[in-house]
Amino acid sequence: MSRRPKHDPKESEREILNAAREFLRERPFREMTVDAVMSRTGLKRPAFYVHFRDRHDLALRVTDELGQELSEMIDRWLVGTDLLNDARAAFEGLADVYLRHGAVLRALSDAAGSDEKVEAAYHGLVQRFIEATAKRIIDDQDAGRISAELDAAETARALVWMDERYLTQSFGHTPPADPKRVVDALYNIWISALYGPLAPETGSDRA
Repeated sequence: MSRRPKHDPKESEREILNAAREFLRERPFREMTVDAVMSRTGLKRPAFYVHFRDRHDLALRVTDELGQELSEMIDRWLVGTDLLNDARAAFEGLADVYLRHGAVLRALSDAAGSDEKVEAAYHGLVQRFIEATAKRIIDDQDAGRISAELDAAETARALVWMDERYLTQSFGHTPPADPKRVVDALYNIWISALYGPLAPETGSDRA
């Protein structure tokens, strides 16, 4: 009698994570249960607990993975050397991530309002962007590209939370917004708010 082949642990984990993403594209987090997720896989319920403690742990993993994708995009500007081109590339990358995962990010954002664990993870994700943006503002203030009178921390907080709401509303519903219009809006707001009329002159001399 042949034995049933064992699932590779990494493949099983990925299958569950993908099922969770699929669920959150369609349904709110409050309706996500272990059974609801596992019904979208070819795995038995006990396989879930090999990789995750509970649905909160699963949501945290989904948040972390999406956060890594978003971090890669924002780094194009925050650690780049070409101010204007890097900024546009960063917003294009953000729009692409939200275009692909907007419904999931919206579900996690909504869940943050009623679930403490998801809220901590989601706000932690946003806070990483706020801190990185504040550092970029301070670096450019030191270089004379941004007014020293600008409150770096508070400005970063305002801009990043504005992005979060705008991107979630733009790409978290069907049909999604036009990515080019979204990118243009974000680019113009950020560059105008931070660099003002100096923006056209700063792209070529950034060290």
